[in-house]
Amino acid sequence: MLLRDRKFWPLFWTQFLGALTDNVFKNALVMLITYKTIKVLGMGPELLVPAIGGIFILPFFIFSATAGQIADRFEKSLVIKTTKVTELIIMIIASIGFYFDSYGVLVFVLFLMGTQSAFFGPLKYGVIPSLVAKEKIVGATAFVSAGTFLAILGGTILGGLVVDIDQYAFALTLMLTGFSLIGLIFSQFMMKASEPNREISVDYTFIKPTWQILRLTMKNRQVFTTVLGISWFWFVGAAILSLLPNMVKLVMNGASIVATVFLATFTIGMGFGSFITERISDKKVEIGVVPISALGMSVFLFDMYWTGSSWQAPAYGTELFGLAEFFSWPGSWRAIFDLFMVSAFGGGYIVPQMSYIQEIADRKELARTIAGNNIWNALFMVSSAIIVMLLKNLGIPAIFLVVGILNLVVAFYLYAFHSENTLRIWMMLISKLFYKVEVKGLENIPENGSIIIASNHVSFIDWVFLMGAVKRPINFVIDWAYYYLPTGPFWFRQAKLVPIATRKESEEVLKQAFEQIYERIDEGAILGIFPEGWITRDGEMRKFQPGIQKIIKNKPIPIYLCAIDGLWGSIYSFFGGRVILKIPRMNPLKRKVTLTFSQAISADDYDPLEAQKWIRQHVDHYTVEPGAKIDSNLEENPGAS
Repeated sequence: MLLRDRKFWPLFWTQFLGALTDNVFKNALVMLITYKTIKVLGMGPELLVPAIGGIFILPFFIFSATAGQIADRFEKSLVIKTTKVTELIIMIIASIGFYFDSYGVLVFVLFLMGTQSAFFGPLKYGVIPSLVAKEKIVGATAFVSAGTFLAILGGTILGGLVVDIDQYAFALTLMLTGFSLIGLIFSQFMMKASEPNREISVDYTFIKPTWQILRLTMKNRQVFTTVLGISWFWFVGAAILSLLPNMVKLVMNGASIVATVFLATFTIGMGFGSFITERISDKKVEIGVVPISALGMSVFLFDMYWTGSSWQAPAYGTELFGLAEFFSWPGSWRAIFDLFMVSAFGGGYIVPQMSYIQEIADRKELARTIAGNNIWNALFMVSSAIIVMLLKNLGIPAIFLVVGILNLVVAFYLYAFHSENTLRIWMMLISKLFYKVEVKGLENIPENGSIIIASNHVSFIDWVFLMGAVKRPINFVIDWAYYYLPTGPFWFRQAKLVPIATRKESEEVLKQAFEQIYERIDEGAILGIFPEGWITRDGEMRKFQPGIQKIIKNKPIPIYLCAIDGLWGSIYSFFGGRVILKIPRMNPLKRKVTLTFSQAISADDYDPLEAQKWIRQHVDHYTVEPGAKIDSNLEENPGAS
């Protein structure tokens, strides 16, 4: 995609070089202010560094709405080329500011850079669906995100190193204007990406369109929750990046090269997390990764607080540590590891949400939706800068603790919103960690629409493998005796499980179960049913109960069979005695579990006896009933009779 995809690679390298230019400038400015104790408007480094983050972000709040209108109104590749011209002009002004050590001019340039980025922002992600196929959106988004963070890494390192040389102004001039010029050249290779939308009228008053676009992001609950989730990431990221230089210098006694390594570690972690997320996603937006990633971020933010608060400061007047001295100090590697893990989980937090918003937003409103997202991002980042400045008396490590606690609250909120998808991701990770799982026929399961997945019931963890294999949440129908175990309803409601009883046990529960089943079908959900009704005690398949026939009589939806093979004999089955309370049959390697999915069976073609035969055919430990004939056509249609 980065070298051969004629539509995608010009966008990637254009945005990569733009991000590289921005970060060389910003980090050079931050390092000069921090280590030369520069003051601007009476503010020293402790206030000025967080303020710099706010100054850069403020234009996103002011101009993003108009930028989104322009991105949807005009052909996107033309707008991208125009923004790159303005970037080159701004970098020339920045070079003059560095040459004359004019920090007032440089702070103004920072505002101009934020303005240029505000106009480029809606285009960077808004143009992706026009350039790549749907199944490549996650990959393209991950590439752009990882590329951005690699550019941040390169810019952080270069900006931090260049200020230590004597002729730093000349070196910065070469880098800033050179990178910007190359980016402008790459942008000229961009192909036409969209048709202009003449119906959109661009409002240059800024305030009115800002309110209109904010309302646009709020009209769809899924979009708005995702926007707020993305914005929270930038709140946390802005806080961390504004705290790191001063934490390294004032708490850990590190020189500027150490601060550069910390900032580089943060960006490496983001790139690593983005890559791992793309691998896990496997061409699908996995929004369930987000709450898990948020939880991981908080865990390591808490440890950053502990590491910083327990840091053994050197004697007063000690020269600032270089790299060798710093990494010989107790706790240094732990601090680096904590930061890496925070940012790695951050990559897992941001990539799925940026992909998800491209998937669920109206294509005609996508650029404006992303512009609205940028406004919320800006608001959260400016708020982050203000809060960090207000909390400065607590001490830098304590601010990490506060951010970690707030982030934990957000993690639980996002889990409540995405609980089904999050539980599915947990099950996928658990099943693949402890078992060797092979899935056959998964391509048969449709991406949308309500269906029934009917499986044999071998153990108490069959549902774990089904949830982990299928790329959509499954709403299982579960025996009410298990559903109402202590704390059961609390957890099972999160996965939208449906408790069911026999008519003899509770006619009311049975009635409510079918009402919920029909509701889930109308919502387009997948129903998971174990038609045997209970787990096998002897390893043989039980007779299928008539529940599926009753469901499809009223709601004729397709049925897919799943044969689970390999769990009979595990400690979670009744093989060899009671469940769990026995010595497991240990294997030198992980137990192999195979799930085989059938093709679709229409409601008219479903026959429980033929379905049983098909499942029995794909499970090794079952004994085929004497005299039973297995139709050779079952592989194509196991419901045929």
